Amino acid sequence: MFKFVHYLLAPFIACCMATGLKAQVPATDTADLYDNWRDRVVQVQVIERQSQSKSGIGSGFLAGPPGFIITNYHVIADLANQPGDYEAWYLGEDGHRGLLQLVNVDVVHDLALLKSQDQLPAPLAIATDVPRQGTRLYSMGFPYDIGLTIVEGTYNGMLEKSLYERMHFTGSINPGMSGGPVLNHDGEVIGINVATAGNQVGFLVPARFASQLLAGSSTEPATMESLHRAISQQLQANQSAITDKLLSGKFSTTRLKDFQVAGELANWMSCWGNSLQNGNDAIRHVYYQCQSQDDIFLSGSLSTGVIRFQHDLLSTDRLHPLRFYHQLEKRSYYPQLRLDGTEETVTRYQCQSGFIEQSGMNMKSVFCVRAYRKLPGIYDAYLYLTSLVEGQEALQTTLVLAGFSWENLARLSETFVGKLAWAPAGS
Repeated sequence: MFKFVHYLLAPFIACCMATGLKAQVPATDTADLYDNWRDRVVQVQVIERQSQSKSGIGSGFLAGPPGFIITNYHVIADLANQPGDYEAWYLGEDGHRGLLQLVNVDVVHDLALLKSQDQLPAPLAIATDVPRQGTRLYSMGFPYDIGLTIVEGTYNGMLEKSLYERMHFTGSINPGMSGGPVLNHDGEVIGINVATAGNQVGFLVPARFASQLLAGSSTEPATMESLHRAISQQLQANQSAITDKLLSGKFSTTRLKDFQVAGELANWMSCWGNSLQNGNDAIRHVYYQCQSQDDIFLSGSLSTGVIRFQHDLLSTDRLHPLRFYHQLEKRSYYPQLRLDGTEETVTRYQCQSGFIEQSGMNMKSVFCVRAYRKLPGIYDAYLYLTSLVEGQEALQTTLVLAGFSWENLARLSETFVGKLAWAPAGS
């Protein structure tokens, strides 16, 4: 009986194994893995409509419902910001090409969801677990527009000093591979190529954010209105989380000689300092500056999610107080006011100046704000403070915040100012 049943079902079993081979037979080496999944990885091309030439390229992979492709947001940013001037196409490893429509984005995690009307292969599976550190992984994509490539590397944990979750991939991620999948041995997506620091140091977006993007998206193409609304909501939620995190903990301070100032606020900020004095210069200069390392890319002319500040301690024992004050006035050129943006994306700064008192110090203040034209409720702000003490010592402080609500600009600025104090040793 067993032999009869086995004989009867043999052709059916053989058929099923043949049609589902890629999904059922695990890769035994890199060549097998490449062969199994190469038709699920595509090049994403952004085409300028008038010239019909490529203005940018990246990579993507099939995921979710049939016809859907995930890539990095920065790959298709021109399409998102100027859909009348650009269009997106996919190019398969076999040379097949097709038009893409933008469905949704996650600008905070640099992801975008695109859709094709073509009949495409089954999507890649997205892993639900994070691999063990040291696990062998495989990055796929189209580097330098030279064809589909697979790169072996290892997973080396999550980045510790990062505002946003990033996976450390020890392997080469080259230009053009952005948005491509990083697979485990079973062909599951572990992460998405997003950036490189060179020398085999790559960074990945964890795959769970791709799952969240798929789960929160419709199947219809986005309109400009729906896209701006989604981006604004994402930035609102992100800046609120950042502000709450900063203000819920200890707002750290440091000292510059006789002044207490805000210090390294979080481990995802990079801080450094130095002292500068030319032998012929009558003014001694000590500075301390910090800035966030994980800006959010919105377009080629605008990034956001920025926190920067700098403290400059200036002192002299050779200048008369009036001459020293005149030198301070000449330095009031807002050295950190270097944010991206054009007249199409942000308004002009509106500024207000005055004097405030903090911990016994009288400080001259300049506070400037600008709004995002297409993203209501999102602002950039700049705060500049100067305090002159006893005619021979001064503190100049600059705070820059980009991509925050009006309420959180105020909360962060007030807390920042509240940490300034003149506290000479032994006083």
